[in-house]
Amino acid sequence: MAKRYRTPVEKYHDRVAGLYDTIYDGDPYWEIVFVITWKNILRHLPKSTSSRCLDVGCGTGRWGMRLLKGGYPTDFLDISQKMLDQVAGKLLRLGKPFRMVPALSKDDPAPADPDGGAILWHASIDDMSRLPAESYDFIVGQGDPLNCAEKPGRAFKELARLLRPGGVMVMAVDNRLQGIYHYFKDGDIHGLEDFLRTGRTRWVTDDESERYALTMFTPGQLRAMCRQQGLEFLGIIGKTVLPLRRFRDLLTDPEKRDRLMRMEESLNHEEAMFANAAHLEFAAKKPAES
Repeated sequence: MAKRYRTPVEKYHDRVAGLYDTIYDGDPYWEIVFVITWKNILRHLPKSTSSRCLDVGCGTGRWGMRLLKGGYPTDFLDISQKMLDQVAGKLLRLGKPFRMVPALSKDDPAPADPDGGAILWHASIDDMSRLPAESYDFIVGQGDPLNCAEKPGRAFKELARLLRPGGVMVMAVDNRLQGIYHYFKDGDIHGLEDFLRTGRTRWVTDDESERYALTMFTPGQLRAMCRQQGLEFLGIIGKTVLPLRRFRDLLTDPEKRDRLMRMEESLNHEEAMFANAAHLEFAAKKPAES
């Protein structure tokens, strides 16, 4: 049997899956980002823990596992099988039932919910057509899955299709304004013009076969995408709007860290501050049926 073709984005995430959590754990900057992220997710979570959730571009399942532990039935979707293997290991250790759905074949029926357990979808955000429409009350996408989509507009349309009426998604994306420094550093003015017009660039990694295309976004573009899909735009924050990534040493002091966190949370919804943010996180709601 011929080997299945793996895209560059899949190859990269397969390679780093086993080390992915250790990249972030223990880093004071990422610890602050994770606190901010979870607080923002909590603002938009459904009140009923019977509401079904999807962690899209789940990676090792950091956010989906938190939802699951909070009592929400949660599914996971990722383009990387090895990332999903990490999720499966965590579910096994928790004694949670799940079903792994391999790279989807158009000839196979979509699986049913296995005894209330999780479905682990091995699929690209570019092709979620096998997932039933209006299946989820809440969708979370961290790790910037929309940036990795070949056609982000189509992927976002699919995410809107998966939401039930009244359902909410909270998605993080790379901030286009943070991408400009790469072009200035290289003196690539032509590349900068193209990037500012399209938002398209490439992931930087040593292995050429893993350099996948990605799209970075502006707040205005995110609002326009929501309007196009008939979604209500609920809000947006920057992560982080203070330059905490460049001054990690300040975060090792508990007193300074707490004060900086309070300042960050008071400012991260101010769009005038977003130029400093590596990531933008927005929430959108599908209108409820009348």
